[in-house]
Amino acid sequence: MHCLIELTEASVTRGQTRLLGPVSWRLLRGRHAAVIGENGSGKTTLLKLLRGEIAPDQMAGQAAGRTQGQSRIFDFGHGPQSSPIGLRQRIGLVSSDMQDFYFLHARRASARSVILAGFFDTPLLYDEPTDAQLALAGAIIDELSIGHLADREMGTLSTGQARMVLIARALAARPDVLLLDECLEGLDAPTRREILGLLDAASASPEARATLVCVAHRAGDVPDCVEHVTILDGGRIKAEGGREAALRGLADDAPRLAACDLPVTEPGESQSANGGYPYLVRMDNVSVVCDGTRILHAVDWQVLPGECWAVVGPNGAGKSTLLRLITSELAPYADEAGAGTVSRLGGMPMDEARPRLGVVSPALQAAYGRELGWAVSALETVLSGFRGSVGMFDEPTDDELVTAREWLNRVGLVDLADRPLRRMSFGQQRRVFLARAMAPGPDLLLLDEPLTGLDAPSRALMRQSLARLSGAGLSFVLVTHHAGDMIDAINRVLVLEAGRVAFSGSREAYESWRSAFRGADIAKGSVTG
Repeated sequence: MHCLIELTEASVTRGQTRLLGPVSWRLLRGRHAAVIGENGSGKTTLLKLLRGEIAPDQMAGQAAGRTQGQSRIFDFGHGPQSSPIGLRQRIGLVSSDMQDFYFLHARRASARSVILAGFFDTPLLYDEPTDAQLALAGAIIDELSIGHLADREMGTLSTGQARMVLIARALAARPDVLLLDECLEGLDAPTRREILGLLDAASASPEARATLVCVAHRAGDVPDCVEHVTILDGGRIKAEGGREAALRGLADDAPRLAACDLPVTEPGESQSANGGYPYLVRMDNVSVVCDGTRILHAVDWQVLPGECWAVVGPNGAGKSTLLRLITSELAPYADEAGAGTVSRLGGMPMDEARPRLGVVSPALQAAYGRELGWAVSALETVLSGFRGSVGMFDEPTDDELVTAREWLNRVGLVDLADRPLRRMSFGQQRRVFLARAMAPGPDLLLLDEPLTGLDAPSRALMRQSLARLSGAGLSFVLVTHHAGDMIDAINRVLVLEAGRVAFSGSREAYESWRSAFRGADIAKGSVTG
């Protein structure tokens, strides 16, 4: 097999932190690979190195491409070269970093323009696409059934819808190499199956000819075509081998933390008092319209003390919008008949309610990038949860400092307390935000795909923590697409379909409803996989 990219003793260091290496690794044409490992093990850094977005240590500006035994060589059929110049358009990428860029800096870019910009390896469309490029983009838009999204602005799309656009962008250009950094996170179960089928087809097609390299934390998110797996640990290659044994190990790591007797703080005064509220959330006749698109339609819903809700439904159903109404990031739409109402914590004013709501969401995580450049430390991020603010604006108390460090310890990051978010992996950042949500002892947790980006041990730990907190009386609302995230503590389920309530009731009633409609379109809101 022809070697497309070869790394020899390559390493990547930022500041005093070694992110990767030294590693020696080869990508062979047609041998599709997966890279797995725990959060912070160097997976995303490896993909950036393969694409040429970063250079190995001391290689920047080195014409020969070799420094003290390190090398990175590309060979896409026209001879070996050390520079990625001229090749980046042939290496497609789908990543959370890309999605954050559009959320933070290019919200008004249309989905179609983002897909077309992929032909030029630019984030935005600056050049006039050719007729052939327009045809290719149109074909992949049709193949992914996202024609209804093509002319919408990126800032109006759900997490899953935006991810579909980025996948279309990567596939449209028919790259030689396709790098997928947790590309199926945020997608509903039917869409995950559809994308996996497309990736397998792209890997087998003589015309597409793409060689895949995927990073995943869930075995089910690895395409069937993958036959070689590399396991990273602490920035180094721990093992390499065939698919079956390696992916079995991916799941086998889960019990390691789940079985640990990790103490969870007893509920604080606010938690023990949440039964005193007549309700935690109440929505009456709430609709939401964004840039002319109606996202929610006349929703009536409430959360009572002691209830733990799962909110499920296909991409674009309005799940994240529902949570953003509770946090007051969005307001109900007002028409001639007036606006619906959203109340929290028994009618408490939002300024008082905000620090009593523990929130984990892609929007909040991205806000730390937009407003603070992710320069804030992990400890400062957790402490900001006590104020419900983005960043710290006053001195924390001694008790808050102790509690924040305890929660960083519980998510396995106390040793990185002073590290800026920008020098953490996406999964490590997500664990910081989980600690931020839980540390203050909130009256209600609002969790939008909270386990996205987490490795198997961290997912198990977070499920265990949620189970213990709910057992102590804490209520939560959890948005998810994964059946494995539906912990036993969930006792109520809300299903949204196209912005409307398709089902709302007990978990037992939901299971009956789901069985009755299994195989019908309405059951698309069910979580599977």
